[in-house]
Amino acid sequence: MRKKHLITCPYCSVGCRMYVETEDGYPVGIEYVDDIPGIPNPGGKLCPKGNVAFQYATSEDRLTKPLKKVAPGKFQEISWQEAMDEIASRMNEIKGKYGPEALAFLGSEKCSVEDNYLIQKLARAMGSNNVEFAGRLCQSSNVVARTKILGSAPQTNPSSDILKADVVVLWGYNPAATNPVLFGQYVEKAILDNGAQFIAVDAIKTQSAKYADVFLQPYPGTDLAIISAMINYVIKNDLYDKDFVDKHVNGFDELAKSVEAYSLKWAEKISGVSADLIEEAARTFAKGERVAVLANEGLNQHVNGTAAMMALTDLVLITGNIGKEGVMSGAIPGAFNGMGASLMGVNCAQLPGAIPVANGEGRRQIERAWGFEIPDKPGLHYVAMFGAAYEGSVKAFYIMGQNPARALPDSAFVEKALEKAEFIVAQDIFPTETTKYADIILPAAAWHERAGTAISSNRRIQWSFKAADAAGEAKPDWEILAGVAKALGLGKHFYYSSIDDVLSEVNKVVPALKGATPQRLRGELKGCMFPCSDEKSETPRLFLKGFPTPDGKANLISPKYAPPGEVPDDEYPFWLSNFRLVGQFHTGTMSFKSKSLADRWTEGFAYINEQDARKLGVNDGDSVKVETRRSALTVKVEVIPYIKRGVISMPWHWGFNFLTKDAVDDLSKIPGYKTAACKISKVRG
Repeated sequence: MRKKHLITCPYCSVGCRMYVETEDGYPVGIEYVDDIPGIPNPGGKLCPKGNVAFQYATSEDRLTKPLKKVAPGKFQEISWQEAMDEIASRMNEIKGKYGPEALAFLGSEKCSVEDNYLIQKLARAMGSNNVEFAGRLCQSSNVVARTKILGSAPQTNPSSDILKADVVVLWGYNPAATNPVLFGQYVEKAILDNGAQFIAVDAIKTQSAKYADVFLQPYPGTDLAIISAMINYVIKNDLYDKDFVDKHVNGFDELAKSVEAYSLKWAEKISGVSADLIEEAARTFAKGERVAVLANEGLNQHVNGTAAMMALTDLVLITGNIGKEGVMSGAIPGAFNGMGASLMGVNCAQLPGAIPVANGEGRRQIERAWGFEIPDKPGLHYVAMFGAAYEGSVKAFYIMGQNPARALPDSAFVEKALEKAEFIVAQDIFPTETTKYADIILPAAAWHERAGTAISSNRRIQWSFKAADAAGEAKPDWEILAGVAKALGLGKHFYYSSIDDVLSEVNKVVPALKGATPQRLRGELKGCMFPCSDEKSETPRLFLKGFPTPDGKANLISPKYAPPGEVPDDEYPFWLSNFRLVGQFHTGTMSFKSKSLADRWTEGFAYINEQDARKLGVNDGDSVKVETRRSALTVKVEVIPYIKRGVISMPWHWGFNFLTKDAVDDLSKIPGYKTAACKISKVRG
């Protein structure tokens, strides 16, 4: 018998809804959702990944039983009880010998709110704040910048407000590839149907940028120079919103003084974008009554990414494009529950509800709810964990739904760090480049094989129903974690008999999610937008009555210009950056296993400007070696006119991080993925 089950798409963070069709418990297809008003994908439209969102889980490569390493590269099947006993014995042994700081935990933006809540709680119950997820690698610069200035980081408005904007800005963001439904349903309609002016900023003239009225094409990581010059121009020409600044903003005079030296011509020299274009962008931005600003990794993933996002937030504020209908700005996580993992405190310095670990009263409130003490000092951030493992102070990892061997910069170094760890647990749905270093591998249920909650980039909390039976002996992540906690002797703190029990505890511990109860989410299929203080409330728009700061005002920060991390020189003369493809996802853990996607998007390549290609004697389709100070990759080259001269860019799904440097932003600790220096040569024969 065929049945259909409502789920949230397991890929990007737009939060599209779909029905998974099953026959006798086995997934056989996708059906569009056109009967739930208010969902993120009205009309049910999906992207290439969404259209086959169950397919990866039917791969023959699924992990179906617990495995134990018996020799390098060799594993044998064991029972769940044997796996739990081994994990408990080894982790307690390492904690006893080296202290809790020797333990590190990784949650996942590809797992539910409940899963992520439990893994960070488990870390803290073991006495460690060494707990992170890939949000550190994706949106941490955005989160740090906006929290410091506004008091809160998430997206400010519902996506539908983009349709009400008269100016749309895409900065370092290609949603036509990364969030196609958002682009088609909202951005494209705002521009083509409603006549919004469109500013796009990217080193490549992407599919998203093709409609741009103003297109800025800077060298990677020089965006901060452009934004600083735009702020200077807006202030000097009295284009800022004086009334909004007077009533709602602190630090304007300091900002005005700090940007005086950042002229349009100065920015032109640094960024390679003409002063005239920067001026046009500044005027267009400032004259908009309602501006939607969507910025992503092209701006974030630099060692000056936090400063750049601070500057962009300053620009949003002084032009009054916040706290009203028809505007938009905020973090855009890469995966479907990035917002949920962040809010659950899968962060070395934050607890659930974005409470800093160092906040004594906030920490004590959660301690009272949990019944045990939480370490009062922040732990190690994502990149630092692996540096510590290489040096020998981190001895054990518990890795849930992460693939750091390919997700972190300088992959060769990360692999060496994993080799040095004494004990690794990997909990996943497939073997990955990371699981081969594990001592115990635990098979997890795929997203549609269990129920759970996810929070989209738009702050929408949605319940995803179980659609199919799990493969083999695979179990939901929350259930595995509860079992591990009991084996570790922590059972009295992990007493859950159902996923509802976990979410009900989240409702009590995180005030912003108090009203997102299991009963409400199963009844309101469109979900609700946090903060939701009770089961009838939600908050579509933030900051309508001021900012969550001591005086209710936003606090402008005046970032000084800092260059991007590694820049070209005589030996490595090209800028190297990366991008994402519409048909692949992150390190390919899921999308590589989906036959429809793998057959169409098959391998890595490199974009090069046609003028650079002529100088090098490289033709379209030639094999080239792209080399940095870390490593080299051989790929086919695509010669195009739309990439900036002097820039090489590659999709990052196929081992790109062997080329990147592990330098991080001082404030957010985000790696500088988008900027490296490289050289390129034709492969002969």
